[in-house]
Amino acid sequence: MTTQQFLKGLIMALMSVVVVAFSQIPIVWSTLAITLIGTALLYTGKNAFPGLQSDSPAGSFSFRNFVSAVLIAIGSGIIEAVATIAGTGVIDWVILLKVVVGVTLTYITATWFAPPYSKNKKRLFV
Repeated sequence: MTTQQFLKGLIMALMSVVVVAFSQIPIVWSTLAITLIGTALLYTGKNAFPGLQSDSPAGSFSFRNFVSAVLIAIGSGIIEAVATIAGTGVIDWVILLKVVVGVTLTYITATWFAPPYSKNKKRLFV
């Protein structure tokens, strides 16, 4: 995975969190901040393991990518639950579902439409 591929995926995941946050009125800024930080850590942590980095060419989805998508879904659900409890004291299940679906679908579509797996020199991850 190149640095460009990593940053593109990270920014797409963070943007899906921002879109969900701004679709809610009023915006709970503490929840947004916690979710953004947690999502960045989740995505970075997932890609820190070479066994979970995307290995499929464009237009395909491998078992490795499926496992990664499940980890992203579970992780983003936990992060959003913690964030809403910290921000408002209760879990808002509608927002939690929107974040999980948004982040997971962003990951899946970014993986599906990504350019072919690159053998270029890796700059950020081993």
